[in-house]
Amino acid sequence: MDHAAEMVKAAGFLDRAIGEIAGFNDKHAVRVLDFGCGAGDMLKALGRLGYDAYGCDIAVPAGDSDRIRKIEQRPYRIPYADNFFDVVTSTSVLEHAKNPEEYMPEICRVLKPGGYAMHILPAKWYLPSEPHMFVPLVNLTFPYCPTWWLALWALLGVRNTLQQQLGWRETVAMNRYFYDNQLIYLSGRQYNALSRRFFGEHFWPMDFFVANSYGGFAALARRLPLPKFWSWVSRNFRMAFLVQRKTA
Repeated sequence: MDHAAEMVKAAGFLDRAIGEIAGFNDKHAVRVLDFGCGAGDMLKALGRLGYDAYGCDIAVPAGDSDRIRKIEQRPYRIPYADNFFDVVTSTSVLEHAKNPEEYMPEICRVLKPGGYAMHILPAKWYLPSEPHMFVPLVNLTFPYCPTWWLALWALLGVRNTLQQQLGWRETVAMNRYFYDNQLIYLSGRQYNALSRRFFGEHFWPMDFFVANSYGGFAALARRLPLPKFWSWVSRNFRMAFLVQRKTA
């Protein structure tokens, strides 16, 4: 599945979450920010569903509209006014954002009182392999993975989709840079502490996630008995769903 198609499916899930969890049913009255929007596939999908959707990222497509704005780095600032959005979303973004002490208060700042942040993210203990590099167990080692572990799997032929033509040394160098500069795997306890500090109210609605998510694991779990067990497995070992609410 390409990224745009995946974002369409993710937007359908978030559309349901915005209605059923946040209780915002008039889509045209709901202003949404996609945090870490990339080329804007998610905000376009949400726009087609009827939302007033915007995006932001540390790099933005050249010549794009005012719907996508660049995040200021020093000092770190989401480029929208205080209390501007009803909902902030992110999809597989937080595991790349190495500055939670900066982005969490900024997300809270741009949310209206009573607004919701909704994050889909891989769990700290995601198995069987890190979902970007495909190296087994590397996310469990965060914040430090020895280079010999990366080299072992490169020598064994493990490559992600961008590394198929690379030798093992080039693959190790790419993975070393990616791990050191573009990954952060926080535990559930760490996310809980940050959420309490900056938002007040937060929860992990994993039963809802597994029942409605577009992912392959959720689809499999829906066919199995013991749904609460598979919700626990998803939160801890596959994809998790964190919801934060800005208290008034």
